[in-house]
Amino acid sequence: MKKSLVLTAIAATLAAPAAFAQSSVTIYGRLNVSAEGQKVGDGDRDNVIQDNASRIGFKGEEDLGGGMKGLFLIESGFDVSTGKSDPAGFWNRESWVGLSTRFGTVKLGNMSASEAYYATADWIGMHNHDTGTSSDALFGYIVTGALKNAVAYYTPSWGGFVGHLQVAEAQGASKSKLGAAALNYDRGPLHLGLGYEQHGDDKSTAVRAVYEWGAFTFGGYWDKVQGVSERDAWRLAGMYTLGNSEFHLNYGMTNDDDNIGDKSGASQWTVGYNYNLSKRTKVYAFYTKIDNDANVGYGTGIAGANFNSYAVGIRHNF
Repeated sequence: MKKSLVLTAIAATLAAPAAFAQSSVTIYGRLNVSAEGQKVGDGDRDNVIQDNASRIGFKGEEDLGGGMKGLFLIESGFDVSTGKSDPAGFWNRESWVGLSTRFGTVKLGNMSASEAYYATADWIGMHNHDTGTSSDALFGYIVTGALKNAVAYYTPSWGGFVGHLQVAEAQGASKSKLGAAALNYDRGPLHLGLGYEQHGDDKSTAVRAVYEWGAFTFGGYWDKVQGVSERDAWRLAGMYTLGNSEFHLNYGMTNDDDNIGDKSGASQWTVGYNYNLSKRTKVYAFYTKIDNDANVGYGTGIAGANFNSYAVGIRHNF
């Protein structure tokens, strides 16, 4: 009798986690496409349908009890203008599995970009999520594209502060590992960020500040790049909201690159307007322009060639 009671108690204990464990899966995504008139250098203006980092993803979590959760996320980029998935791979943007505890979160896999970028430049691309032709062309992107074969750790929130650390295996011919670290602070209207990236001898250190003041939002970053490129870049951005309307303006510059010499600086500015039809859907318009000195081609890949584009678009989140 006693043996039977003991076995019953053990079985109930082992089954307990399954009794309260809960899991959920969410399908999400973004379709963002614009009709644009793009001009590179002295060439003719091209009229194109431009995809702006559209994607679809699946994310989920399972409550494991004791403050622990199992997490996963898989996300694929695709081109709305053609319907084709990214040639880099179907789950090219993100594919990771993680474990969240009261001591922080660990993720293993493929991550869409460095947390240093998300803590700094991404915040300042308010008008169109730093995507498409009006994305920031001057920020020091040491870690470009996804961090593959990566390990990441995210701290719990301490008084508004959250820290991030990422390490990834080297990509391409380089044998140097990729690394990124970030610190974010969010409290009321003030939002601050610090980001650091390194790939071999190439480094980028950036700071960001954003402040919300009623209908106005102001922000900016400063970025120091060292290594193959030796330069400083910065950007200021502002947004004014009026009802469903948003008015945007941002301007950025980078000085001469010490490793190139004179006439290796550039500037970029964008003016934009968004009208939010709902929390998920907006229509928008913008004009963006990159002015390159004679020895650099930011945003074009052609030394001395400038770029500008007129655009109208639609974005829908789901």
